Amino acid sequence: MNTQAFENLELIPELLTKIGLVAERMAKLAPPITSKKEVARFLNKSERTVNNYIEQGLLKEGYHFYRKNGKILVFIEDAILEFRDKRDKGIVR
Repeated sequence: MNTQAFENLELIPELLTKIGLVAERMAKLAPPITSKKEVARFLNKSERTVNNYIEQGLLKEGYHFYRKNGKILVFIEDAILEFRDKRDKGIVR
């Protein structure tokens, strides 16, 4: 067995710590995407297009956003990120 593959294993905890710090910094610097206006900006679309996505069922209540008294209360950032990734890959039109 090649022992060279195991030489840097002790660096893994340090790398994981650094990755965590980078993720925290990115979260602080990234603008929120929880309102319709922010979602539209993030997707590089108009608010009307976001409404169309909702009407077409591409953005789903309970997964991509939540309503209260018929009004959209909040969009879910992780679900919107996933939607954009799928849209960019042509999975969602």
